[in-house]
Amino acid sequence: MTDQEALTAWHDLRPTWDLYRKMQDSPHVSPARRQATLWALDQFERRMGPDWLERYYRTSGHVPYEINLGGAHAAALGNLLDLALRLAILDQVKGAGQVQKEMRTDLRDDRRRHSALQLEVGGLAAREGYAVAFEDRRDPGAPPSDVVLRAGEQTIRLETFAVLRDKRSQEAARYWDRISQAILRIEWKHDTPISGSITRQLDEQETIELFDALEQAAQETAATHQPREISQPGADLLVESRGISRHTLEFGIEETESWPRIESKLRQKAEQAQAAGGGWLRADLLDGTWAFTPWARAGLQAKITEISKLVRPVLNHYPAISGLVLSNGASVAQGQFVGESAPSSNESYGLRRVLPAVRVRETMIIPSNAEGLKQARQWVKIYNAEDTWLDWALERHGLPAWGEIRP
Repeated sequence: MTDQEALTAWHDLRPTWDLYRKMQDSPHVSPARRQATLWALDQFERRMGPDWLERYYRTSGHVPYEINLGGAHAAALGNLLDLALRLAILDQVKGAGQVQKEMRTDLRDDRRRHSALQLEVGGLAAREGYAVAFEDRRDPGAPPSDVVLRAGEQTIRLETFAVLRDKRSQEAARYWDRISQAILRIEWKHDTPISGSITRQLDEQETIELFDALEQAAQETAATHQPREISQPGADLLVESRGISRHTLEFGIEETESWPRIESKLRQKAEQAQAAGGGWLRADLLDGTWAFTPWARAGLQAKITEISKLVRPVLNHYPAISGLVLSNGASVAQGQFVGESAPSSNESYGLRRVLPAVRVRETMIIPSNAEGLKQARQWVKIYNAEDTWLDWALERHGLPAWGEIRP
């Protein structure tokens, strides 16, 4: 069977919960990792249903990233555990059933991202002592707010959303998804982790040559326990023995001009939130802005200063909107990062937190009215200790700490 035929066969596998459970049967999976991963898969199946993965695949063309790669790669496993733990912790919160129903029935990536962001804010805030509600109406005739946080006399209403890639970027992302899944198949087959970089999209012949070389190198490494380097135009990879992997794969980047799309989305969501009673906007930029632009390569202080200059003039048109909390999501940390906080003018704050599972989040907190100026520090409190949230949640459910789980 050629590599292309094998990849096609892999894609033709019917995605089931049992398929992903079986991946934990490897003798190289630690008991702690197996326990936590199986617990997370059970949580998802119980809430989403036995046929959810197959329905999602038929609708969106892929299995959700955190489930598809969660059994093999640290960052995906971290996201899988985060989401499963938030579903469990917030299970009895007002409106949680509605959030789960929307995830179960609306099988689009943007709905899943939206629901995950609601759960993220709720999970982080619950740890800080806030009472959380989802899809909560300020008045019987008003539209619901996505999330409401209450602590004493303090109430924070917010609208959550994600800005995803445009059509061209989505096509590129699908290409990299196919490449990463093919590499993952070789890793699973030979138990030989693969690290390195592919810096551009390869044509069909280059792709075949690369995977032929990877397959041969993986066979040799499995037999000799010696690493093998694969280098060709556009790709430099290292096939390693189990237990010494760098667990880092970097793929090609594309510069993007994203602000007009972001601004349009901000205006739309600000109008929606204002109709629901105002409050904050909470957004993840997953469109490449945080990875593939000159702004992304600036320091944290420069980022919060520049993004505030763009955001405030937009939100000033909506007096009931208190501000915007903006982040890159819990992204794969490609490179070395350290935690940092960077206050800016008008009570804006930039935070960088290095998260468990080879991830990093940068969070921009930008108030836009008097109420927002008073509440901005509350957002700092909610996101300040995110780097310890996963272990806190694992302990609550009697699961091993991340230091025992990590691949």
